[in-house]
Amino acid sequence: MLRGLAPLLLMLLAAGSLRAEVFDPVGLWRFRHTDGSVFYGRLYADQRATTDFGANESGIWRPEGDAVRILYTDGWDDLLTMVDGGFAKRSWEPGADRCGPPTNENVAERVSTDPAAPVP
Repeated sequence: MLRGLAPLLLMLLAAGSLRAEVFDPVGLWRFRHTDGSVFYGRLYADQRATTDFGANESGIWRPEGDAVRILYTDGWDDLLTMVDGGFAKRSWEPGADRCGPPTNENVAERVSTDPAAPVP
């Protein structure tokens, strides 16, 4: 039975059907605070991340499963995911239990695929 499945499994693997694909997050993003106010984040191809919040946060991003993890130098930790054809961002404040509920959870919108695009 396994012999009969081997060609099918090889074909699926070659087509990429069995591996999780992470969306390309590079670009300018519109995020929201818990109070609904807007701030913008930029995710660069070299995996740098910046925002215009507060003292202009900076950090790095990396693929994590089918999501993107953004780690900022001020201790905030964001998880950007695809949800129902759009995006969502969950955030944990510095010192929060990453296994617990997020400090903030909101819709995320990609404004541009160019991280250097002007803020609208």
